[in-house]
Amino acid sequence: MTFVMDQSLLYSKKSLFLILLVVSVFSVNGQTFATNIISEDEVDNSANAIDGNLSTSATVRASTGIALGIGAYAGHLEVEFPSTLPSNTTSYVKLDTEEDLLPLLLGGSLGGLLSDIVGVLLIGNQEFTVSIKNNAGTVMEESSGNANPFATDMLRVVTNVDNDYFLAIAPDSDYNRVRLTNSIGSLIGLNNTRELNLFGAFHGPDPALCGTPTYTSFDGSGLTLDLLNLGAGVTNPHLAIDGDLGTSSLIGLGVLGVAASIEQTVYFDTLSEAGENFYIRLGVDPELVQAGVLNNIEAIVQNGSQAPFFTENISSLLNVDLLGLLQGGEIVTIPLDPGAPADRVTLRLSSLLNISLDQNLNLFEIYRAPAMPELNPDSQDVSICDGSTVDLTATTSVGNQLRWYDAETGGNLLATINSGEAYTTPVLNTDTTYYVAAVEVGCPEESPRVPVTVSVVDIPTASDITIIGDENPICSSNDVVLIPTSDVEGSYSWYFDANATNEITDGQVVGSVTYNIDPDDGTLTINGLNQAGSPYSYYVRITEATAGCENAPGDLQVASVVIVDSGASVNIVSAPIITLDNLIDFFLGTPTYAVTGSVTGDANVGDVITLTINGQTYNGVLDANLDFDIDVDGSDLALDPDAAIEVFINGGLCTLTGDIDIDIPVLIVDDLLQIFCASDNPTLLDLEVDSNISLFDSLDSVVELDLGTPLVDGEVYFAGILGVPISVLARVGITVNIINPPTPTTTSSTQTFCASDEPTVGDLQVNEPNVVFYDSPNGGQELDPSTTLVDGMNYYGAIRDSDGCESTTRLQVAVTVDDGGPITLTGQTEEACLNGEEYTYTTETGKQMYSWTVTGGSIVAGGTATDDFVTVTWNSLQDTSISVIYENPAGCNPVETFQLDVAVINCVLGEEFCLRVYNEFSPNNDGFNDFFEIECIENYANSIQVFSRNGNKVFETVDYQNNWDGIANVNGILNKGEHLPSGTYYYVINIPELSRNLVGWIQLAR
Repeated sequence: MTFVMDQSLLYSKKSLFLILLVVSVFSVNGQTFATNIISEDEVDNSANAIDGNLSTSATVRASTGIALGIGAYAGHLEVEFPSTLPSNTTSYVKLDTEEDLLPLLLGGSLGGLLSDIVGVLLIGNQEFTVSIKNNAGTVMEESSGNANPFATDMLRVVTNVDNDYFLAIAPDSDYNRVRLTNSIGSLIGLNNTRELNLFGAFHGPDPALCGTPTYTSFDGSGLTLDLLNLGAGVTNPHLAIDGDLGTSSLIGLGVLGVAASIEQTVYFDTLSEAGENFYIRLGVDPELVQAGVLNNIEAIVQNGSQAPFFTENISSLLNVDLLGLLQGGEIVTIPLDPGAPADRVTLRLSSLLNISLDQNLNLFEIYRAPAMPELNPDSQDVSICDGSTVDLTATTSVGNQLRWYDAETGGNLLATINSGEAYTTPVLNTDTTYYVAAVEVGCPEESPRVPVTVSVVDIPTASDITIIGDENPICSSNDVVLIPTSDVEGSYSWYFDANATNEITDGQVVGSVTYNIDPDDGTLTINGLNQAGSPYSYYVRITEATAGCENAPGDLQVASVVIVDSGASVNIVSAPIITLDNLIDFFLGTPTYAVTGSVTGDANVGDVITLTINGQTYNGVLDANLDFDIDVDGSDLALDPDAAIEVFINGGLCTLTGDIDIDIPVLIVDDLLQIFCASDNPTLLDLEVDSNISLFDSLDSVVELDLGTPLVDGEVYFAGILGVPISVLARVGITVNIINPPTPTTTSSTQTFCASDEPTVGDLQVNEPNVVFYDSPNGGQELDPSTTLVDGMNYYGAIRDSDGCESTTRLQVAVTVDDGGPITLTGQTEEACLNGEEYTYTTETGKQMYSWTVTGGSIVAGGTATDDFVTVTWNSLQDTSISVIYENPAGCNPVETFQLDVAVINCVLGEEFCLRVYNEFSPNNDGFNDFFEIECIENYANSIQVFSRNGNKVFETVDYQNNWDGIANVNGILNKGEHLPSGTYYYVINIPELSRNLVGWIQLAR
């Protein structure tokens, strides 16, 4: 019966498989779904995985079985796309697991750590494996049971705005199949099942989404379990893709002092196109902005799983306005143009070290929309006359539209028009700001709005203009000078009529009368008028500078000129001398200035003299010498638009006229390029300017700089006088060049010298010339190159260039002075026997060119240039010594030869007293020669010591009984109880009865 049921189930599965094979491409909303089931096992409702409905799912089962090895199984389901997808094409698989695995795997390489926080074992409970295939061949594979699974750009777990979970697949090879295998780990008990739900696999765009990302994930590096427990990570990642500019995910590192990073990635269904930007809307704590965190926030753009091709820190993407908003704690939207198609954007926050602030940011949205509109030049800085309308024009990419609003956010949609079409404002009476955004037709996402401010300018009236020069009758021999002034900035036009239909032009001649108009200030000068046509009327209007508004016809200001025939004329001599100190007084101290001069010609004592300066009049009288002295406001002298004083002398019937030139001084700075050394820490106080000069960071700044401000290389500082208008005294730019030689380099920051070479500071190795050394990293004492180097001392080098400038950061060199180390020489030095025993003396091993000298003895072994030992028999009782010197291949040579004096005596040899030492034994437990043997030793009280070739004691005893088998019984180079290795050892046998030591060598062979 069981066999029949299995066959029936198999038949039904095969039938379903055949039906599915003939299904054509299944597309829903532009998304192409997998349509074929290639293989399945332990699957319920498998058709739901290919029905194009992401709300229905197939269930893949797995079980541990009811007993060990009985009934356990793992299920799988393999689906196929209608056609092969090229490499790097991103497709998605919606799935769900019974265990709470997917929220943890969303963190990429942080998955393992996140699982520890919630107590879920990724290995041991439910596990699933994803296999990406091209027909039967596997392109890539990943299992949730692996360490840090789903942590590459080719295979990620992502989530959507509804917190549903998907696999984002983008292998680097072509593929057409996805296989999911559900299994159970080894840590779960028997009789347990786990289910994995597969809703569907698909690729391609969802048109309804337009520029909103569909999915998101996050990742990090350098983070530990403790840091994650303290708040590092990404909270509510789905809020960064919900289309709501008021909600956000929180990307955080907490307070930490290690190098780490955390990042969130958003995924779009389609690649961006030319003319589109990505927009990152974020908020950052102003304290973090002040600490420089914007340099530690990166925007990273890539196409599928290909390597990122765009990486910039946020600070480089900001303009001044956006930076100011962030510094004020505002939320900003930052445009990003990657320059190539992309479908993934990552925002990465890297840690700032050594600050005690919570390091986090709010990511409100990353979305895609057309680039912000570009305003036509005539729609920038717009000014119109009161009661007018204006056409505002902007452009966007082909196929997009423009939306005009009355508010920066929200507000009313005023118009939707095509690129290049004009939006016509209503009649305006006050300044108004409009906003324009670019939008793709049919999509809700739009670019940030670009503001367009329309300034409304009042229409000038006659009362806005004052005319100087027609107050008194003017002699026909003099020019008539009519000077218009107004608080309205603009240019003047003169007319013969009040309705502005007959304009006076510069240089115009009418009969014998010539008209000249100064283009700078609009002064009308008339020559040739006579009394016969007097009075004369002339009309002036002003055209406002920004909007071009001008007096309406009939509302022009009029000058009525009365001419008296006369041949009188005068000559005015005056030359006001104005200094910088005068200018300071004019604007900051006592403004009064005396204009003096003399008049010759047809003037009389007591005539009234009137000076017109900057639209103001000042009166005086001519004294007995026809001189005048008139106090005026010096600021008027400085601000007079044509730098000339108009003089009117009222002498009886008519007014005589003339001009006095005003010579305004200029600010002179002798050195416009000033050079400093960075090592001198120069400040503004070091700039060479006069004492009454202030310094500014721009031509028009109203705040002077603190003289303690450090100078910046390449910066331009502007010299001027605070309070004196820049229109009067132009500021002078001083460019600063700060020389900072590079820090010197060396092949080794720790340098070793031989004491025998008597090294000095001049011997320190650096790669550059002109390096001076100090005894401190900052300041300190400069060291003469002949200064002797001291062992263990640090020296600090700086490059000093031809201008005397030094590196601000010094190179540290640690010095070791090696004296070669002491020579040691070990061996018998007292009571050595004359013409008897052989004595071996040893020194340091591993050296070269040993040189042995023996006085009063003969060398019987060793003693060559390659030997670290010498064996000697002594043949003299006086002046007996041994000395050695060598070369050290790894360092310095000893400074002196080491000499060891040896006391030689006549000895009674041991064999004369039945004491014979056998010099070789082999303690290998073979029953032969296993012990160190001395004949007759048992007949004497004794003590024995045995030493290694290096003089280390390895054995000692009293009343020796020929029972030592080569095992150490003292702690030294070996531990007590350890077997000595084969080699040569030296013994000292003391026989108190004979008052004698027996000294010699033994060979231990194992």
